[in-house]
Amino acid sequence: MNMIKRVAAIIVTLSLCFTLFVMNGSAQSKFKDIPNNYWAKKEIEELVSKGIINGYPDGTFKPNQYVTRAQAAVIVGKAMQINTKYRPNPGFIDVKSKDAAYPYIAALVERGIFSKGKKFNPNNSLTREQLAKILVEAFALQGTTKTEFKDVPKNHWAYKYINTLVATGITTGKTSDKFDPTGKVTRAQMAVFVKRALDYQEKQIANLNPFVKEVVSLVNKERAKEKRPPLKLALDVTRVAQLKAEDMRDNDYFAHVSPKYGDPRDMLSKFNVYYQYAGENIAGGQRTPEEVMTDWMNSPGHRSNILDPVYTEIGVGVVEIGSIGEGQSVYYWVQMFVAR
Repeated sequence: MNMIKRVAAIIVTLSLCFTLFVMNGSAQSKFKDIPNNYWAKKEIEELVSKGIINGYPDGTFKPNQYVTRAQAAVIVGKAMQINTKYRPNPGFIDVKSKDAAYPYIAALVERGIFSKGKKFNPNNSLTREQLAKILVEAFALQGTTKTEFKDVPKNHWAYKYINTLVATGITTGKTSDKFDPTGKVTRAQMAVFVKRALDYQEKQIANLNPFVKEVVSLVNKERAKEKRPPLKLALDVTRVAQLKAEDMRDNDYFAHVSPKYGDPRDMLSKFNVYYQYAGENIAGGQRTPEEVMTDWMNSPGHRSNILDPVYTEIGVGVVEIGSIGEGQSVYYWVQMFVAR
């Protein structure tokens, strides 16, 4: 069927759901061992102010102290604002449920950010290669570069993660030609790496189609009316939602099940998006975020997905499919909701 004729004839929507101690930073350093000209002062104090990483009761930060794997789990989990409730025990013989880092370890293992195994080795120092994997997986970093390091051959287990870390500007390596993959990560380095990963996320979100951000804003306004917590825009989910919108356009269909990717559950899994609960709304033919949100909110199924208190994150995809009237563009719209 001709796409433009179909759009001009109908405005359609479909929905689907399924289960499956802190110190504030300031211009004057608050840490006795962080002088005002310290190279990582800004990143350290910003993360401290957000409660992502802590100083010590004696007023020090200990920037050159190595980060353990357990400490890394807490820092990354807090930076992600990860939900630590109701996570299955990962089964490590060296991690007890009463341990302070346990909730974060359990949540990150379930998300695939840390690997399963007999031992977690919580007191071992975190290595640079391990950090590369963790950051790429945790913050949905994407990108490749031709930059190579002598100590990271292409068959190195962490090659793709290190390559992505360089491509996204999170690091340039220990030197121009060495990454030092087994080197230990200090607290100062950890703060800088995590801050850069958060900055990357913010930049990616800022560069999204304005319609995407407007849809999320309208969703959260509707949720606020019903005293529901706001949804966080998730980059990895947004990438899948965008692919779904483009897939419907390119393969000339309008349905929850893609001939190429399968149903939304299959599609999320294919692109390594972990979820406990997920839902999808799709729509076609609307011209603006306001228009599509009106249609969705007037439909009980779509409204239910938008207001569902179980969801914590959202991804939005938008793709132009034609025009009507005096050259007014119309679009396919996709919302994907997840709770992880």
